[in-house]
Amino acid sequence: MSDHLSIETPEQIKISYSVAGIGSRFYAALIDLALLIPVLAVGYYVILRAILDLDESFGNWLAALAGIATFVLQWGYYMVFEIATNGQSPGKRALGLRVIKAQGYPISFSDSAIRNIVRIVDMLPFAYGAGLLTMLLNKNWQRLGDLAAGTLVVKEGAKASLRPEKTQAVKKSTFVYADWIKPERVTEAELTAIREYLSRRASLPRLRRLQLARTIGTPVAQRMTDNDQIDYDVFLEEVYSLKANSDAD
Repeated sequence: MSDHLSIETPEQIKISYSVAGIGSRFYAALIDLALLIPVLAVGYYVILRAILDLDESFGNWLAALAGIATFVLQWGYYMVFEIATNGQSPGKRALGLRVIKAQGYPISFSDSAIRNIVRIVDMLPFAYGAGLLTMLLNKNWQRLGDLAAGTLVVKEGAKASLRPEKTQAVKKSTFVYADWIKPERVTEAELTAIREYLSRRASLPRLRRLQLARTIGTPVAQRMTDNDQIDYDVFLEEVYSLKANSDAD
């Protein structure tokens, strides 16, 4: 199986990713588990003491609540981080991994919810047996949750730079959106998509160019401003320039 994936958008823009395999995802999962275990241990200890100290009927209710709380914690842990950090749990962040849509775009709330609910099935019969088997049989190393949500896990590559013969640099004095652009909120997956767009936009028909700029730029802009009156072509150019400058600093 290849570790590289090339995605072609409807606008004929190719975006390349390095797909995360079992090894890197396993170590990322260990880090997340190490963060979860202390919290779960404290919760189980409190519940166990409550069960031993109270009558049986009330203890059974507490045991049921403990099971629900454990599920919510394990499910919510990944989901909260994936939504808040655009596809990265602490473990994935430490290993340089990120969850994205199979089409190359950032995941949504529903995508994260689906992939993490199905995690229960992936864990069967034990130690992620179903998930591991599915990954071994899938060319993009997707577990059942990824297949259900249409997501995959990729490695974040090195910082890329625009090819000068393809895209003219933007002078800072000409920036329109610099006051509210926050480069730190741009993910590596989004940066890759922006780079590919800027390097190939000259060859695109105007309508497709505008459609693609809006598709790529909308989720980025929504994390920075409420303004929806944006020239996404200009916006993406400025985002890329500011992001490149912030990385260089």
